[in-house]
Amino acid sequence: MDLGKYTDLPSALGFAPDKNAKISMSQLFEVFGKLPKFPTDFKLERGKSWVHDGVRITELSWSTGYGPRTQSYLLVPEDAVGPLPGVLFLHSHDDVKGYGKEKLVEGGAVMPAEYDWLRKNHYGDRAPANLLAKRGYAVLTFDCFMWGSRSFSMDEMPERLIEILGVSEYERLAVMHESMALSKYLSLFGTTLAGLLNFDDRVAFAVAKTLPEIGSKIAVMGLSGGGCRTIYMHATVDEIAASVPVGAMATYESMIDKHVAGHSWMFWPQDLAKYGDWPAVAMMGAPKPLYVQYCGKDQLFTKQGMQDADAYFVKNYPAGKYKGSTYPVLHSFTAQMQDDAFDWLDENVK
Repeated sequence: MDLGKYTDLPSALGFAPDKNAKISMSQLFEVFGKLPKFPTDFKLERGKSWVHDGVRITELSWSTGYGPRTQSYLLVPEDAVGPLPGVLFLHSHDDVKGYGKEKLVEGGAVMPAEYDWLRKNHYGDRAPANLLAKRGYAVLTFDCFMWGSRSFSMDEMPERLIEILGVSEYERLAVMHESMALSKYLSLFGTTLAGLLNFDDRVAFAVAKTLPEIGSKIAVMGLSGGGCRTIYMHATVDEIAASVPVGAMATYESMIDKHVAGHSWMFWPQDLAKYGDWPAVAMMGAPKPLYVQYCGKDQLFTKQGMQDADAYFVKNYPAGKYKGSTYPVLHSFTAQMQDDAFDWLDENVK
Protein backbone atom coordinates (compact mmCIF):
# COMPACT_ATOMS: atom_id res chain seq x y z
CA MET A 1 0.00 0.00 0.00
CA ASP A 2 1.26 3.50 -0.83
CA LEU A 3 0.59 4.51 2.79
CA GLY A 4 3.52 2.31 3.79
CA LYS A 5 3.77 2.02 7.57
CA TYR A 6 0.47 3.88 7.90
CA THR A 7 -1.77 1.25 6.37
CA ASP A 8 -3.92 1.51 9.49
CA LEU A 9 -4.66 5.22 8.92
CA PRO A 10 -7.91 4.72 6.95
CA SER A 11 -9.23 2.50 9.74
CA ALA A 12 -8.05 4.92 12.42
CA LEU A 13 -9.94 7.72 10.66
CA GLY A 14 -13.03 5.60 10.10
CA PHE A 15 -12.70 5.78 6.31
CA ALA A 16 -15.53 3.60 5.00
CA PRO A 17 -17.61 5.19 2.23
CA ASP A 18 -21.23 4.15 2.50
CA LYS A 19 -21.84 2.12 -0.64
CA ASN A 20 -25.58 2.60 -0.34
CA ALA A 21 -25.58 6.34 0.36
CA LYS A 22 -27.15 8.80 -2.03
CA ILE A 23 -25.24 12.03 -2.60
CA SER A 24 -27.36 15.16 -2.99
CA MET A 25 -26.59 18.09 -5.29
CA SER A 26 -26.10 20.39 -2.31
CA GLN A 27 -23.64 17.96 -0.74
CA LEU A 28 -21.60 17.69 -3.95
CA PHE A 29 -21.40 21.46 -4.37
CA GLU A 30 -20.47 21.77 -0.70
CA VAL A 31 -17.52 19.50 -1.42
CA PHE A 32 -16.66 21.45 -4.60
CA GLY A 33 -16.19 24.52 -2.42
CA LYS A 34 -16.30 28.16 -3.49
CA LEU A 35 -16.80 28.72 -7.21
CA PRO A 36 -16.70 31.82 -9.41
CA LYS A 37 -19.92 33.57 -10.31
CA PHE A 38 -21.45 31.88 -13.36
CA PRO A 39 -21.03 34.25 -16.33
CA THR A 40 -24.05 35.83 -17.98
CA ASP A 41 -22.00 37.04 -20.97
CA PHE A 42 -19.63 34.44 -22.40
CA LYS A 43 -18.06 37.01 -24.76
CA LEU A 44 -18.28 34.31 -27.42
CA GLU A 45 -16.11 34.84 -30.49
CA ARG A 46 -15.90 32.89 -33.73
CA GLY A 47 -12.56 32.49 -35.44
CA LYS A 48 -11.55 30.80 -38.66
CA SER A 49 -13.51 27.94 -40.21
CA TRP A 50 -12.20 25.34 -42.62
CA VAL A 51 -12.90 21.85 -43.97
CA HIS A 52 -10.70 18.85 -43.27
CA ASP A 53 -11.54 15.42 -44.67
CA GLY A 54 -15.28 15.99 -44.75
CA VAL A 55 -15.49 17.82 -41.41
CA ARG A 56 -15.96 21.55 -40.98
CA ILE A 57 -13.89 22.83 -38.07
CA THR A 58 -14.60 26.22 -36.53
CA GLU A 59 -12.57 28.03 -33.91
CA LEU A 60 -14.59 29.32 -30.98
CA SER A 61 -13.53 31.06 -27.81
CA TRP A 62 -15.33 32.33 -24.72
CA SER A 63 -14.77 33.70 -21.24
CA THR A 64 -15.54 31.78 -18.06
CA GLY A 65 -15.30 35.02 -16.12
CA TYR A 66 -11.78 34.40 -14.81
CA GLY A 67 -8.39 33.52 -16.27
CA PRO A 68 -7.51 33.15 -19.96
CA ARG A 69 -10.20 32.72 -22.61
CA THR A 70 -11.24 29.17 -23.42
CA GLN A 71 -10.18 28.14 -26.92
CA SER A 72 -12.20 25.41 -28.62
CA TYR A 73 -13.05 23.59 -31.83
CA LEU A 74 -16.56 22.94 -33.10
CA LEU A 75 -16.73 20.06 -35.58
CA VAL A 76 -19.69 19.28 -37.86
CA PRO A 77 -20.07 17.30 -41.09
CA GLU A 78 -19.03 19.36 -44.10
CA ASP A 79 -22.52 19.24 -45.61
CA ALA A 80 -24.43 19.66 -42.31
CA VAL A 81 -27.75 21.52 -42.53
CA GLY A 82 -29.62 22.75 -39.47
CA PRO A 83 -28.89 21.97 -35.81
CA LEU A 84 -27.42 18.57 -34.98
CA PRO A 85 -27.33 16.53 -31.79
CA GLY A 86 -24.37 17.85 -29.80
CA VAL A 87 -21.56 16.20 -27.88
CA LEU A 88 -19.17 17.81 -25.45
CA PHE A 89 -16.04 15.69 -25.96
CA LEU A 90 -13.85 16.23 -22.90
CA HIS A 91 -10.12 15.70 -23.45
CA SER A 92 -8.05 13.38 -21.27
CA HIS A 93 -5.41 14.29 -18.68
CA ASP A 94 -2.43 12.22 -19.93
CA ASP A 95 0.07 14.17 -17.79
CA VAL A 96 0.11 16.50 -20.80
CA LYS A 97 -1.24 19.91 -19.87
CA GLY A 98 0.18 22.01 -22.69
CA TYR A 99 -2.52 20.68 -25.00
CA GLY A 100 -6.20 19.87 -24.54
CA LYS A 101 -8.62 19.93 -27.47
CA GLU A 102 -5.83 18.99 -29.90
CA LYS A 103 -5.73 15.47 -28.45
CA LEU A 104 -9.11 14.70 -30.03
CA VAL A 105 -9.01 16.59 -33.32
CA GLU A 106 -7.31 16.12 -36.67
CA GLY A 107 -7.05 19.08 -39.01
CA GLY A 108 -6.55 21.72 -36.33
CA ALA A 109 -3.43 22.68 -34.40
CA VAL A 110 -0.94 19.81 -34.36
CA MET A 111 0.81 18.61 -31.24
CA PRO A 112 4.60 18.14 -31.55
CA ALA A 113 5.80 14.72 -32.70
CA GLU A 114 7.02 13.95 -29.19
CA TYR A 115 3.34 13.48 -28.25
CA ASP A 116 2.47 11.06 -31.04
CA TRP A 117 2.29 8.34 -28.38
CA LEU A 118 -0.72 10.01 -26.81
CA ARG A 119 -3.19 9.48 -29.62
CA LYS A 120 -1.65 6.11 -30.50
CA ASN A 121 -1.82 4.71 -26.97
CA HIS A 122 -4.93 6.42 -25.66
CA TYR A 123 -7.21 6.90 -28.68
CA GLY A 124 -6.51 3.96 -30.97
CA ASP A 125 -4.35 6.18 -33.19
CA ARG A 126 -7.51 8.03 -34.27
CA ALA A 127 -8.97 11.53 -33.99
CA PRO A 128 -12.26 10.55 -32.32
CA ALA A 129 -13.88 13.99 -32.45
CA ASN A 130 -13.62 13.98 -36.26
CA LEU A 131 -15.05 10.48 -36.51
CA LEU A 132 -17.96 11.36 -34.26
CA ALA A 133 -18.71 14.51 -36.26
CA LYS A 134 -18.80 12.45 -39.47
CA ARG A 135 -21.61 10.40 -37.93
CA GLY A 136 -23.84 13.46 -37.82
CA TYR A 137 -22.96 15.23 -34.57
CA ALA A 138 -21.87 18.73 -33.69
CA VAL A 139 -18.84 18.03 -31.49
CA LEU A 140 -17.45 20.69 -29.17
CA THR A 141 -13.94 20.14 -27.81
CA PHE A 142 -12.35 22.76 -25.58
CA ASP A 143 -9.50 23.45 -23.20
CA CYS A 144 -10.37 23.29 -19.51
CA PHE A 145 -8.74 24.83 -16.45
CA MET A 146 -4.99 23.90 -16.41
CA TRP A 147 -4.87 22.63 -20.02
CA GLY A 148 -4.04 24.22 -23.38
CA SER A 149 -5.21 27.82 -23.60
CA ARG A 150 -6.25 27.60 -19.92
CA SER A 151 -2.89 26.22 -18.74
CA PHE A 152 -0.10 27.79 -16.73
CA SER A 153 2.92 28.72 -18.83
CA MET A 154 6.51 27.64 -18.30
CA ASP A 155 7.28 31.13 -17.01
CA GLU A 156 4.66 30.59 -14.29
CA MET A 157 6.19 27.40 -12.91
CA PRO A 158 7.52 28.09 -9.37
CA GLU A 159 11.32 28.01 -9.10
CA ARG A 160 10.98 25.64 -6.17
CA LEU A 161 9.63 22.93 -8.48
CA ILE A 162 12.62 23.30 -10.80
CA GLU A 163 14.93 23.02 -7.79
CA ILE A 164 13.24 19.81 -6.62
CA LEU A 165 13.04 18.11 -10.02
CA GLY A 166 16.34 19.42 -11.33
CA VAL A 167 14.80 19.86 -14.78
CA SER A 168 13.04 22.55 -16.79
CA GLU A 169 10.77 20.21 -18.77
CA TYR A 170 7.31 21.75 -18.88
CA GLU A 171 5.03 18.70 -18.62
CA ARG A 172 6.91 17.19 -15.66
CA LEU A 173 6.77 20.54 -13.91
CA ALA A 174 3.06 20.93 -14.73
CA VAL A 175 2.24 17.62 -13.02
CA MET A 176 4.16 18.74 -9.92
CA HIS A 177 2.57 22.19 -10.13
CA GLU A 178 -0.92 20.71 -9.76
CA SER A 179 -0.04 18.87 -6.56
CA MET A 180 2.60 21.06 -4.95
CA ALA A 181 1.45 24.60 -5.78
CA LEU A 182 -2.00 24.89 -7.30
CA SER A 183 -3.63 22.49 -4.82
CA LYS A 184 -2.31 24.66 -1.98
CA TYR A 185 -3.82 27.79 -3.51
CA LEU A 186 -7.16 26.06 -4.02
CA SER A 187 -7.15 24.83 -0.42
CA LEU A 188 -6.36 28.34 0.78
CA PHE A 189 -9.17 29.81 -1.34
CA GLY A 190 -11.69 27.21 -0.21
CA THR A 191 -12.22 25.62 -3.60
CA THR A 192 -11.24 22.38 -5.38
CA LEU A 193 -9.90 21.28 -8.73
CA ALA A 194 -13.01 19.13 -9.19
CA GLY A 195 -15.22 22.17 -8.61
CA LEU A 196 -13.32 24.46 -10.97
CA LEU A 197 -13.19 21.86 -13.75
CA ASN A 198 -16.90 21.23 -13.37
CA PHE A 199 -17.45 24.99 -13.50
CA ASP A 200 -15.51 25.24 -16.78
CA ASP A 201 -17.45 22.29 -18.21
CA ARG A 202 -20.83 23.69 -17.17
CA VAL A 203 -19.92 27.00 -18.81
CA ALA A 204 -19.03 25.09 -22.00
CA PHE A 205 -22.38 23.31 -21.86
CA ALA A 206 -24.16 26.66 -21.52
CA VAL A 207 -22.18 27.97 -24.50
CA ALA A 208 -23.09 24.88 -26.52
CA LYS A 209 -26.79 25.56 -25.95
CA THR A 210 -26.41 28.96 -27.67
CA LEU A 211 -24.76 27.63 -30.83
CA PRO A 212 -26.97 27.39 -33.93
CA GLU A 213 -25.14 24.24 -35.03
CA ILE A 214 -26.29 22.33 -31.92
CA GLY A 215 -29.84 21.16 -31.27
CA SER A 216 -31.65 20.49 -28.03
CA LYS A 217 -29.91 17.20 -27.24
CA ILE A 218 -26.34 17.40 -25.92
CA ALA A 219 -24.34 14.44 -24.63
CA VAL A 220 -21.04 14.39 -22.75
CA MET A 221 -18.18 11.93 -23.05
CA GLY A 222 -14.50 11.60 -22.25
CA LEU A 223 -11.59 9.35 -21.36
CA SER A 224 -9.74 9.25 -18.02
CA GLY A 225 -9.65 12.81 -16.65
CA GLY A 226 -12.27 13.58 -19.28
CA GLY A 227 -14.22 10.61 -17.95
CA CYS A 228 -14.01 11.95 -14.41
CA ARG A 229 -15.29 15.31 -15.64
CA THR A 230 -18.04 13.51 -17.55
CA ILE A 231 -19.19 11.88 -14.31
CA TYR A 232 -19.34 15.25 -12.57
CA MET A 233 -21.30 16.69 -15.49
CA HIS A 234 -23.68 13.73 -15.44
CA ALA A 235 -24.26 14.49 -11.76
CA THR A 236 -24.70 18.26 -12.00
CA VAL A 237 -26.45 19.07 -15.30
CA ASP A 238 -30.04 17.87 -15.64
CA GLU A 239 -30.24 18.78 -19.33
CA ILE A 240 -27.55 16.34 -20.47
CA ALA A 241 -29.02 13.84 -22.91
CA ALA A 242 -26.57 11.00 -22.17
CA SER A 243 -23.08 10.43 -20.73
CA VAL A 244 -20.16 8.16 -21.63
CA PRO A 245 -17.31 8.13 -19.07
CA VAL A 246 -14.38 5.95 -20.17
CA GLY A 247 -11.64 4.61 -17.89
CA ALA A 248 -12.83 6.60 -14.89
CA MET A 249 -14.93 4.42 -12.59
CA ALA A 250 -14.23 2.18 -9.59
CA THR A 251 -14.94 2.23 -5.85
CA TYR A 252 -12.95 4.56 -3.62
CA GLU A 253 -11.80 1.80 -1.27
CA SER A 254 -10.36 -0.15 -4.18
CA MET A 255 -8.19 2.84 -5.13
CA ILE A 256 -6.56 3.66 -1.80
CA ASP A 257 -4.13 0.72 -1.86
CA LYS A 258 -2.02 1.54 -4.93
CA HIS A 259 -4.17 3.78 -7.09
CA VAL A 260 -4.15 7.26 -5.57
CA ALA A 261 -0.86 8.71 -6.79
CA GLY A 262 -1.69 7.98 -10.41
CA HIS A 263 -4.85 10.09 -10.37
CA SER A 264 -5.35 13.83 -10.55
CA TRP A 265 -6.73 15.87 -7.66
CA MET A 266 -9.98 16.07 -9.63
CA PHE A 267 -10.84 12.59 -8.28
CA TRP A 268 -10.31 13.59 -4.66
CA PRO A 269 -12.30 16.68 -3.63
CA GLN A 270 -11.95 17.13 0.12
CA ASP A 271 -14.09 14.67 2.11
CA LEU A 272 -16.44 13.65 -0.71
CA ALA A 273 -16.33 10.10 0.65
CA LYS A 274 -18.20 11.14 3.79
CA TYR A 275 -21.31 11.44 1.62
CA GLY A 276 -20.86 8.25 -0.40
CA ASP A 277 -18.68 6.26 -2.76
CA TRP A 278 -17.42 7.38 -6.18
CA PRO A 279 -20.12 5.43 -8.08
CA ALA A 280 -22.73 7.35 -6.08
CA VAL A 281 -21.61 10.55 -7.83
CA ALA A 282 -22.53 9.06 -11.21
CA MET A 283 -25.74 7.74 -9.66
CA MET A 284 -26.78 11.34 -9.04
CA GLY A 285 -27.41 11.69 -12.79
CA ALA A 286 -30.05 8.95 -12.93
CA PRO A 287 -32.22 8.33 -14.84
CA LYS A 288 -30.27 10.00 -17.69
CA PRO A 289 -28.73 7.32 -19.95
CA LEU A 290 -25.26 6.32 -18.73
CA TYR A 291 -22.73 4.14 -20.54
CA VAL A 292 -19.61 3.36 -18.49
CA GLN A 293 -16.70 1.77 -20.33
CA TYR A 294 -14.16 -0.06 -18.18
CA CYS A 295 -10.62 -1.00 -19.24
CA GLY A 296 -10.14 -4.54 -17.92
CA LYS A 297 -6.35 -4.13 -17.62
CA ASP A 298 -6.50 -0.52 -16.43
CA GLN A 299 -3.31 0.53 -14.64
CA LEU A 300 -5.23 3.16 -12.64
CA PHE A 301 -7.94 0.94 -11.12
CA THR A 302 -8.29 -2.55 -9.72
CA LYS A 303 -10.35 -5.14 -11.54
CA GLN A 304 -12.40 -5.78 -8.40
CA GLY A 305 -13.06 -2.07 -7.89
CA MET A 306 -14.40 -1.74 -11.43
CA GLN A 307 -16.49 -4.90 -11.10
CA ASP A 308 -17.99 -3.64 -7.84
CA ALA A 309 -18.87 -0.30 -9.45
CA ASP A 310 -20.54 -2.06 -12.37
CA ALA A 311 -22.50 -4.31 -10.01
CA TYR A 312 -23.65 -1.22 -8.09
CA PHE A 313 -25.05 0.36 -11.25
CA VAL A 314 -26.68 -2.86 -12.42
CA LYS A 315 -28.45 -3.09 -9.07
CA ASN A 316 -29.35 0.57 -8.55
CA TYR A 317 -29.55 2.41 -11.87
CA PRO A 318 -33.01 2.58 -13.49
CA ALA A 319 -33.66 -0.40 -15.74
CA GLY A 320 -32.61 0.10 -19.35
CA LYS A 321 -30.75 3.35 -18.64
CA TYR A 322 -27.34 1.95 -17.70
CA LYS A 323 -24.85 0.04 -19.81
CA GLY A 324 -21.44 -1.16 -18.68
CA SER A 325 -18.81 -2.74 -20.92
CA THR A 326 -15.40 -4.09 -19.98
CA TYR A 327 -12.63 -4.42 -22.57
CA PRO A 328 -9.38 -6.41 -22.21
CA VAL A 329 -7.20 -3.32 -22.65
CA LEU A 330 -4.95 -0.96 -20.73
CA HIS A 331 -6.12 2.56 -19.83
CA SER A 332 -7.36 3.81 -23.21
CA PHE A 333 -10.29 4.56 -25.50
CA THR A 334 -9.61 2.11 -28.31
CA ALA A 335 -11.13 2.12 -31.80
CA GLN A 336 -13.60 -0.62 -30.79
CA MET A 337 -14.57 1.23 -27.65
CA GLN A 338 -15.13 4.41 -29.64
CA ASP A 339 -17.28 2.62 -32.20
CA ASP A 340 -19.37 1.04 -29.44
CA ALA A 341 -19.75 4.37 -27.67
CA PHE A 342 -20.76 6.15 -30.87
CA ASP A 343 -23.31 3.43 -31.67
CA TRP A 344 -24.77 3.84 -28.18
CA LEU A 345 -25.01 7.60 -28.67
CA ASP A 346 -26.89 6.98 -31.92
CA GLU A 347 -29.44 4.96 -29.97
CA ASN A 348 -29.80 7.39 -27.07
CA VAL A 349 -29.22 10.87 -28.48
CA LYS A 350 -30.22 10.99 -32.15
